[in-house]
Amino acid sequence: MNAKIAVDKPNSFLLLNGDEAVARGAVEAGVNVATAYPGTPSTEILETIAEAAKTFGIYAEWSINEIVAMEVAAGASMAGVRSIVSMKHVGLNVAADAAMTLAYTGVKGGMVIAVCDDPAMHSSQNEQDTRYFSLHSDIPLLDAGNPQEAMDMTREAFKISERLQLPVIVRLTTRVAHGKGRVRIKNIADSCRDAEFDKDASRWVMVPSNAIKRHAVLKEKLKKAKQLVNQSEFNVVEDNGSDIGIVGSGIGYYYARSVLDETKFSWLKLGFVYPFPKEVFEKFASKVKKIIVVEELKPYIESNIKFLHPDIMGKASTKLSDVGEFTPDVVRDAFVDLGYCKKTELHAELDLPSRPPMLCPGCPHRAFYYALNTVNQFIDCNPKKCNGCVVCEYVCSMEKEATFNPVKSRIRAVRLDTISNMALVCRVCEDAPCVSACPKDALRQSSKGRTIVVDEEKCNGCGWCIEACEYGAITLHPETLKALVCDTCDGDPVCIQWCPESALSLKGSSEDKIVTGDIGCYTLGFMAPVNTVQSCLCMGAGISQAAGMIHAGVKDKVFAVIGDSTFFHGGMPGLLNIAYNKSNVCVVILDNSTVAMTGHQPTPGSGKNALGEQTKIIELADVARSMGIEKVEIVDPYDVDVTREVIKEIMDYRGPSVIISRRPCPLLVKKGPRRQVLEQCNACGVCVEQFGCPAISLTSERAEIDPTLCYGCGVCEKICPFDAIRSM
Repeated sequence: MNAKIAVDKPNSFLLLNGDEAVARGAVEAGVNVATAYPGTPSTEILETIAEAAKTFGIYAEWSINEIVAMEVAAGASMAGVRSIVSMKHVGLNVAADAAMTLAYTGVKGGMVIAVCDDPAMHSSQNEQDTRYFSLHSDIPLLDAGNPQEAMDMTREAFKISERLQLPVIVRLTTRVAHGKGRVRIKNIADSCRDAEFDKDASRWVMVPSNAIKRHAVLKEKLKKAKQLVNQSEFNVVEDNGSDIGIVGSGIGYYYARSVLDETKFSWLKLGFVYPFPKEVFEKFASKVKKIIVVEELKPYIESNIKFLHPDIMGKASTKLSDVGEFTPDVVRDAFVDLGYCKKTELHAELDLPSRPPMLCPGCPHRAFYYALNTVNQFIDCNPKKCNGCVVCEYVCSMEKEATFNPVKSRIRAVRLDTISNMALVCRVCEDAPCVSACPKDALRQSSKGRTIVVDEEKCNGCGWCIEACEYGAITLHPETLKALVCDTCDGDPVCIQWCPESALSLKGSSEDKIVTGDIGCYTLGFMAPVNTVQSCLCMGAGISQAAGMIHAGVKDKVFAVIGDSTFFHGGMPGLLNIAYNKSNVCVVILDNSTVAMTGHQPTPGSGKNALGEQTKIIELADVARSMGIEKVEIVDPYDVDVTREVIKEIMDYRGPSVIISRRPCPLLVKKGPRRQVLEQCNACGVCVEQFGCPAISLTSERAEIDPTLCYGCGVCEKICPFDAIRSM
């Protein structure tokens, strides 16, 4: 019994967070089947159950997504055994189709739906209040405010579920799910039940003629639920003889008790909140003159109370917002304004720098994004470094014309003012205006790299391209009078190598393509300096959004990036859709062999399941081809040059395509050899300002690599234009 929750010592205590407490409550209740899809802050529920699964004969699985998890748990319940399914609030949206109808069919074995809301969106794309989903679906809900309640409510929810023959939601919020507390444990029930399905089609087959009857049955069950809710041990009245009564649920209730003198108020703690405990509230309201409601997110309790007792102090009166999460200070400030407590003297706030989340050192997603950003490169000049020495002009003319003659150079150094200089060079514009302006069709844009190619037989030196270029990057050859424009020396410009001030560098752009994103670590690619991801809606949406943009008529090439787990979760329908509708979208599956952001859970492509057992490896390339995608490429993102070439090929490809960027998450593999910066580093900034590895910083003289952060991926070594980085 190595699992924390496997301790079989009734009335002893364990230090558990809310998720672990839910898992313990399920084990105590004799759960047989547990399912989930990873999602912070709910992930640890299934992880904790899985650790104890073999000890108690529990089947636990990471399902492919939340609706599948809901359906598997429902099937187990239909067979008469107890089941639990866990997810975060946005996962409940995915599972909603099943949950809504499950209220009609009802359940046989007790079924608990554990949902973790995320006020303030610590790891989510929106805020939701699951109490309103309960109202919407007519599924009873228990609202936990600490780990002890999370365990007790989960255990009791199975009993309620079987009495009502309905699934029951146990709701936690982030602070409850992740906060630890001292939890008194109880007996572990025997989970041995015979699984048997009763084959009653009138109950389980939800065609309209059956569903309308089952809806009426649901309403009768809710009448019974109203009796249970008014007798529930989780709805607690504390009558202190005060004229002021405070009603609350969840962690907000406990915050209020922590900042107020408890004896000066009467209290109503609501834990079983749907159906709303009308009788309990009315009994409480009859003993006080003023009622104050404390609840996070939406005014669910407040709205129910207003039908019974209109004169209350809710969100508007207390200024306790329905946006973001509560803290003790937030609740205290509200009661200070109401005159019910004194403002405490706070310590002076420290002026600390912000620490936004970022892609880890060695993350393969960063390497792929760099390759994607630099597929079309141009020579960029830093005017803060350029001193106008014109060395670039001389080396360019020697490379291209075999003579030291700046007039024949493809790059021009100009003085901006008395102290600032700038080198002008072609910036490989999208839909280059110089090409459009040429009356002889003598200029074209290369498909690989978008550099401008001049057909000297057609060019007559009219100069219209010079007028069209807003960067002043085109000139005429002094002898042939043909247009001169930079071609970046096929990606290895000599001017960069010879610039004495390191003012020149190859730079890519995220603006020359559209990159739709998805939910996962790779979403952080929207942040500087990576600046690649341009949209993020929900699981799997990036692929379908990309298709919508293409069919709307956008001219840019559209890439849809999605993680391997997210692809299995919600990306496959979108991929099938673009194959079927012939959408010119490239889907990039960032395959790091794990569900990285939520704690490295296995995926269908990893060959492991939730119990750590070997299982079939689902090959992403096979899935893509089976869905009709003919163009499928697999790249190692650490090999930036090859990855860039594949992307260039895809840029010209017309039709649905897939790139699988395959490299394990660095946190799962042994570190490679650490890198060091050599003396020839001239602080050009490519490794920091363009690649953006957090293990590398930049001083005025050179780059520096923090050996404690470096994962030894070696990408910085490959992209350094001056060969100034080597392995130690």
